[in-house]
Amino acid sequence: MTRYQSHQVKRETSELVKIAIPAILAQLAQMALGVSDTIMAGNFSANALAAVGTGFNLFMIIFSLFMGMMIAINPMVAQLNGQKAEKRIGKVFQLGFVMAVLFGIISFVALNLSHHLLSLAGIPENIVSTTSDYLSALSWGTISIYLFLALRSGNEGLFSTKAVMVCSFLAIPFNILLNYWFIFGGWGIEPMGAVGAGYATSIVWSILFLSLGIFTFYHKPYAKFEIFKHFSWPKFELTKEYFQIGLPIALGMVMEIAMFGGVGIAIARYGEQLAGAHQIAMNIAAVAFMIPLGLSVAVTARVGYWMGQERYGQMRLAGYCGIGLSLFFQIISVTIMLFLRYQIVGIYTDEAAIIEIAASLIFLAAIFQFSDGLQVNAAGALRGMKDTSIPMIYMGISYWFVGFPLGYYLAESHNMQAQGFWIGIIAGLTVAAILLLGRFIRRTKILPEDRATDLPAAG
Repeated sequence: MTRYQSHQVKRETSELVKIAIPAILAQLAQMALGVSDTIMAGNFSANALAAVGTGFNLFMIIFSLFMGMMIAINPMVAQLNGQKAEKRIGKVFQLGFVMAVLFGIISFVALNLSHHLLSLAGIPENIVSTTSDYLSALSWGTISIYLFLALRSGNEGLFSTKAVMVCSFLAIPFNILLNYWFIFGGWGIEPMGAVGAGYATSIVWSILFLSLGIFTFYHKPYAKFEIFKHFSWPKFELTKEYFQIGLPIALGMVMEIAMFGGVGIAIARYGEQLAGAHQIAMNIAAVAFMIPLGLSVAVTARVGYWMGQERYGQMRLAGYCGIGLSLFFQIISVTIMLFLRYQIVGIYTDEAAIIEIAASLIFLAAIFQFSDGLQVNAAGALRGMKDTSIPMIYMGISYWFVGFPLGYYLAESHNMQAQGFWIGIIAGLTVAAILLLGRFIRRTKILPEDRATDLPAAG
């Protein structure tokens, strides 16, 4: 960073923050949708809560794979934006629409066949029946949510994160109202419990898609991209590039989610108190993770933009500023977690034993905040460079050759149980952060410097 003047660093950091803040708020708003589903289903019945929790966890396995594919649109659009290849940007959007429909159809079929998988998993039949009905209701919104993700990723690649934020917050009151109506009944609707939550979510996903679609259609600066004009089936080369970028992102996300899911399942064997404490601590850590995750969206877009312009010095600066910002934000998260962990846990439960266990796990969560922020933003910078295959391998090594095995060893062989698994998570995320950051440094070192020392902002 010493090669850059202070005003260059300040300007790039400022541009990143402008894009990142709305992206972070959008992530938090979308997370709030799932939280409201869980709370309202829990107020209906224990069976509805179990069905929504079990069903949504199963859905996330499918969803994370296709969501990872949709993320590829961000760096593709960002680089084309840097190249001023306006018509090609429209073709990337159109490719996203085609893939969204395809992924939506696959998800629709999978969710409507979920009964068999749930039965094989040994879940009690009364929960299987409600969960499969919930997933069937949810399936009607799959095409809409993937279309929204295609639009979201494209808009993020064009730095339009405010539009995504507004649409995400707009969906929250609709989600609460429709949940209340369909779950508890009224105005001519019979109470549907968990199934009602599924239908409500499907409608909200459609609202998300339509609202962002309207913005994208009418936003005047986008007219030159011809996103909704002259539709043609994606060409082979563009589709090939999309899968080369997107498939490693998707598989990397699945491996990360699978590690956290595997840890949750393993800890559930230790009894209700440990399982409950783990769930509370993990939920708090997930909320904190929305900040570096939203920042990584901005990092991908900025790095991709400068990469498209072949201004490699500025691209390197964008990556380093993003990584530096993640450390700054994580210091705030760590401070809150360490000093207010008992108060935060108290929001979830008043059982003293669970509060004590969860607070000890949040202490460990505070430790991995730095690694988590570094790894997701280093990965975001690499995505902006369209470098995703090797990072996927790094994630596999970090999570499944280091994180989960070490956690299992400490939990079982040293009787550390939940804390053992959380130490494993710390180790896995730390290895991922080191490997991904190291790759970004190596990849950018070999690129030439910009000819100009003072460059204009991208936005």
